[in-house]
Amino acid sequence: MNIVTVKNLKKYYGKGESQVKALNGIDLQVEKGKFTAIIGASGSGKTTLLNMIGGLDLPDEGEVVVDGVSLSGLKERELAVFRRSKVGFVYQNFNLIPSLTVRENIQFPLSLAGTTPDPVFFQEIISFLRLGERLEAYPGELSGGGQQRVAIARALIAKPSIILADEPTGNLDSKSGQNVLGLLKMSVETYHQTLIMITHNLELAQMADRVVRIEDGRICQ
Repeated sequence: MNIVTVKNLKKYYGKGESQVKALNGIDLQVEKGKFTAIIGASGSGKTTLLNMIGGLDLPDEGEVVVDGVSLSGLKERELAVFRRSKVGFVYQNFNLIPSLTVRENIQFPLSLAGTTPDPVFFQEIISFLRLGERLEAYPGELSGGGQQRVAIARALIAKPSIILADEPTGNLDSKSGQNVLGLLKMSVETYHQTLIMITHNLELAQMADRVVRIEDGRICQ
């Protein structure tokens, strides 16, 4: 069963001779419960594609369907609800809020939705990611790997259908990167979610169930 279906996706920036075809007719299906890595050179369209799947940007042409929801006709408020309920994001730069504790950062997506975490699930996540003793710490007091574990917990807390990770190990050393990716893969398997990850690291990409290469806005077969 496919959780993501992308049809003839196109995204252009600029006009005339200076126009950049960020996505030039992408067709992609992602199977539910699988780990898909997207690789390609800088500027190939990887992040643009991820943003389209996550509802952060809209295509000029084509359609994106995620977990049965077509994003094409959604208004901005509906897209915001879609992102909160269906998608967990993990970024290279962690995107944690420095003035909030680890606990508050993890719970932040639920706070935006006006809800509170399932206490049993919250305890399970922080135990799984080894964050139990750092809940009252602030992001600046944690290592890079520790901050990324907080970001993963934040992505998981709303029980989304899909996790989108944009170079999640890009700011980590090799050992920390492998550890974080291992935890991310294990968490997705444990909670039966789908992971799509962008990476430049071919070694890490080999941990995925499937590797998709993009060049010049197109998928290479």
